[in-house]
Amino acid sequence: MRGIRALLFFLVGLGVLPVWAFTTEMSYDGPVNWSSFHDYMEAQQKEDRLTGASYMISGVVATVGGVVGYYNSEDSFSRGVYAIAQSVGVAAIGYGAHRYWNGNDYNAFFHAVEGSNLSSAQKVEVLRRFLEWERGERNKSRWIKIATHSLISVVNLYSASREEDKDVRGVLHFLAGTNAIIAFSYAF
Repeated sequence: MRGIRALLFFLVGLGVLPVWAFTTEMSYDGPVNWSSFHDYMEAQQKEDRLTGASYMISGVVATVGGVVGYYNSEDSFSRGVYAIAQSVGVAAIGYGAHRYWNGNDYNAFFHAVEGSNLSSAQKVEVLRRFLEWERGERNKSRWIKIATHSLISVVNLYSASREEDKDVRGVLHFLAGTNAIIAFSYAF
């Protein structure tokens, strides 16, 4: 039973950690000035390339390590852990490639306005309107995430209260607590 519990917690942890890692939200909170926004975007694009390359490299290491470990393991528990490591590694490679080549959520807006024939004043006006709209959308998204993780927490607590198997109940409590913490983290 102890091995099953360890495997369940490990699997749940692997399911939660990549989600948390991939939920970084960017926001420009600088002055509504095209020159400042331009400088911010250039710095952000460099950071996206560095972050993307880092994820791809670590993903390759995790994938290769998972493959080597999988084929050198005898027991099914170890093989399962290595198979999960392979999956997480491949996901990290995909996420890194996305960050490296596609960048962030502001890229399309930035390139559309940067490549336009708008005057500096018009670019500032478009930027102001975009940032106002984007802040509202970010706020709605934050509340949706708070509600979603809170509901997941409540559902897992309810399921745990009705579960007879001690190991499953422990995993459900862990999931409830993890989602409550995630919901709480979005409140700030």
